[in-house]
Amino acid sequence: LEDDGNFINKDWTSSDSYWQQHIRALPEDYDILILCGEPGRFIKGERITDNLFLGQHSRATDMYMISQKGARNMLRSIPFLACISFQMNHATDKRGKKWWHARPEFTPRTIDMKTFHVEPPMSNQVGPNGTRAQSTYDLWLPKS
Repeated sequence: LEDDGNFINKDWTSSDSYWQQHIRALPEDYDILILCGEPGRFIKGERITDNLFLGQHSRATDMYMISQKGARNMLRSIPFLACISFQMNHATDKRGKKWWHARPEFTPRTIDMKTFHVEPPMSNQVGPNGTRAQSTYDLWLPKS
């Protein structure tokens, strides 16, 4: 959880909570579970349950869970090429679709990487002024 992350769902412990539903449905061989993002903004990917998707992209990183397999896969994706959300996308997509495409030496050596996400998300970012569910980048820029 990032320092500007905000828990949307307050119930994490009851057996039928939104969180517990995802944990039960998550395949054992998952690498990363993205729990944040702006609702409806991202491609959902392959539907696993009504709210769990194999999206193969990071969406955002204010709240995510990574398995031991996922941590090893992220280490296999070194050298880090950018911020963690871009690196997750790079590690998940061995074909390389963006700026690393022309650099074969940066092809990640990941093994069967699986990145899931929930929709709607369980977390969003909160800016210093309390603004929620949007990019906080502009909120941190000095006012001129």
